[in-house]
Amino acid sequence: MSASKDRSTHPSRRPTPPPSLPTHVFTAEFLAWLAERDEPETAGQADTAGPWHVEPADPQARGGWAVLREGESLEKGCAPMAVFERKEAAQLAAAILPGTGRRLRYRLSPDAGERGYPLLLDGRPVGHCLFFHKDFVAALNVVDSLMTAPRDFAFLLDAMGGLALEHVDRIAVARLAAAEG
Repeated sequence: MSASKDRSTHPSRRPTPPPSLPTHVFTAEFLAWLAERDEPETAGQADTAGPWHVEPADPQARGGWAVLREGESLEKGCAPMAVFERKEAAQLAAAILPGTGRRLRYRLSPDAGERGYPLLLDGRPVGHCLFFHKDFVAALNVVDSLMTAPRDFAFLLDAMGGLALEHVDRIAVARLAAAEG
């Protein structure tokens, strides 16, 4: 008996395709069993990791653009993570959501020194802030997460629009030219 193209040992039997795609990969019983267990430390990151997409919201909704996980849709009855009146706000949310669950790399030390509060990157001092500015560090962590996630950064670029991107292009070229000196 020789193996067929699909590597089975049945010479002429091919697997029968399923009649339709399943709506879930895991059984309800398995999911219920998982729900009874403690979540791992990585659950927060997994919950926000995405990938996310933006789709038009229902006209009766309070906003016009929904942010949902890949594989979810309003048509399937899924609840969006957020709904916005403006598309660019939804794109910004889709861009930053993965970073909100990620381990924060930047932190401020609570103990001020001569130069202010030490700014720590992965526990190592990399700078100082005059004030204990939590929002500054939160924004730094958002941008840090976007630098490592091209797909999410692309949402930010799309939300900026053409005019802003033209300005970014000119500024970037000028900075490159200045660096080349």
